[in-house]
Amino acid sequence: MMEIQPEYITAKNDESLRTLARAISLSQGEFSLIFARCNYTNLRQSLMEKLRERSVKFRERVIEPSAKSLFATIQEELRDEPPLVVIISGLELVHDLDTVLISTNQLREEFRKNFLFPVVLWVTDEVLQKLIRVAPDFESWASAPIEFEMPTNGLIEFLRQNIDALFTGDVITNLETCDEIEAAFQDLQIRGQQLEPEVEAGLELCRGLDDYANNQVEAAIEHYQKSLRYWQQRKDLERQGRLLLNIALCYYSKAEENQRYWEDIRYYLQQCLDVFEQAERPDLVARHISKLGDVLRQLSSWD
Repeated sequence: MMEIQPEYITAKNDESLRTLARAISLSQGEFSLIFARCNYTNLRQSLMEKLRERSVKFRERVIEPSAKSLFATIQEELRDEPPLVVIISGLELVHDLDTVLISTNQLREEFRKNFLFPVVLWVTDEVLQKLIRVAPDFESWASAPIEFEMPTNGLIEFLRQNIDALFTGDVITNLETCDEIEAAFQDLQIRGQQLEPEVEAGLELCRGLDDYANNQVEAAIEHYQKSLRYWQQRKDLERQGRLLLNIALCYYSKAEENQRYWEDIRYYLQQCLDVFEQAERPDLVARHISKLGDVLRQLSSWD
């Protein structure tokens, strides 16, 4: 498959940005629903800056993860001077997106009555699919999504940087990057781009984190094990330790239902601490050794 040149993607994004600015301009003074499809936060922020440079006046609102209503979020923008356009981002981070979209579909006529200005929704592929499935009547008011993409070299660099962050950063704060990592992988596959084994091993970690967050513990363990096997072959001790710790945490979840899993937790935690010691990372040993102490206490393994 022919490689897509960065210049082509840049030109395509510029044309999409012109389309978005034109759609906003043509809809002034009346309700209009516009979807801007983009899977990557950094790219979206860059596009918003370019939109400002085009002298497009808009009011930006990031919907709260705890939000229960898109209508109420937009309505808050009417307290002061009515906006010329409202651009909403952050839908992909809403905790209960189905509830928000069901409410949106039920209140769709209220949008048309109360919001006499264009509403632009930044959507990822996943959010767009949910809109089509859960809020089909509301979704049908919009024309085809205006699409924005990242160049292939940018996607590869994005994957490398974010996978490194998953291995070295805080798991909880990095969970939101998993959807973007998966999207980047899918985009590269569509373009026929072969990924290095190291990137694919990182993707397995990402999928494991996502499954664990969604209480799919068995699937998470399977993904962690796949990634672990690669880093064992590469003899990367720190990444092995990280994965062993994540596997142990999965068994913590299983132990809540069945006490026999405490031995599995002990096994993986001990392995984790052993490889951190081999990696000469006493700071990581110190950070996690208390977990093993708790497990030994649970097992009454006093020796």
